[in-house]
Amino acid sequence: MKTLITGGTGVNGAATARLLVSRGERPVLLDNRVDPSLIADIAADVDVVTGDILDGAALKEVVAGHGVTHIVHMAALMPGPAEADPRLAISIGVDGTLNVLEAARACDVRRVVYTSSNAFVGNIGGKHGHPDFVPLDESLPPNPADLYGVTKVCSETLGNYYRKRYGVEFVALRYPSIYGPGKLARHGVLALYGKIIEDAMAGREVSIPQGGDQRNDAVYVGDVAHSVVLALDAEDLTQWTFNIGTGRGVTLKDFADVLKRIFPEAKIDIGPGLDFRDGYKQSYCVFDIGKARDQLGYEPRYFLERGIEAYIENIRRLDLPV
Repeated sequence: MKTLITGGTGVNGAATARLLVSRGERPVLLDNRVDPSLIADIAADVDVVTGDILDGAALKEVVAGHGVTHIVHMAALMPGPAEADPRLAISIGVDGTLNVLEAARACDVRRVVYTSSNAFVGNIGGKHGHPDFVPLDESLPPNPADLYGVTKVCSETLGNYYRKRYGVEFVALRYPSIYGPGKLARHGVLALYGKIIEDAMAGREVSIPQGGDQRNDAVYVGDVAHSVVLALDAEDLTQWTFNIGTGRGVTLKDFADVLKRIFPEAKIDIGPGLDFRDGYKQSYCVFDIGKARDQLGYEPRYFLERGIEAYIENIRRLDLPV
């Protein structure tokens, strides 16, 4: 197996590359803005290529030149920038995916694993929201609430077409909220879980006025990487879209409780109530991960306490600023 990861030096890409390296592979990491900070420990064991998924011809050259057999497609424009520049959002989120699929078709790549999102279904309510949080499975129809979600719907649709029409195996993995080292620096407001952890590490006071009781499925980046590798390997699939999470709902207060055990001097004040995003997309949910468990062999490895401990350990090991 020779794996190309688009967005390979980002938060999810670096974690996935590290896991591939740990099992003896040498992945190719493609990024248009290479940031080596998250791959410092594996830099000698990966091939880093500066490139853009919007350049279809160059992408094909990378795939062919490195003998790529599998692609993990992670490159994306985050929700805030997507809303600010819809044309760029569609270019990266849809045209970029099309270029990845065309490269896969032209170069006989066996499988493309695509990192999707609960943004596919948009605002989540009714029985799947507060207070019941009936676990959300893969059957809800697309109903994106922002342009980022639109790109996920388009990309999944394209991927499924290429699988049926051209035989390019396309696996879509949908994630809820993700936290991991590097996300705060790159994704800002979307990385509230990381901000709480890093502020506690740095001795900064944490004060969040509302939302401490809001339940949500929050998955550590180690489980993102684990699920991607399982999706690269899986045989005899009977479906191609999987929810990946912990299958549990946690609150900001739960994060605070764990951090206060690790850092007894930490000053963390989380206000009560719901909706810590204060009106932004209502995507709080708990994922049903039964299909991923059955077909991919996925089991979460990083429930909350272990996820926070791994976050802190990796920040320190990579000597990242907090």
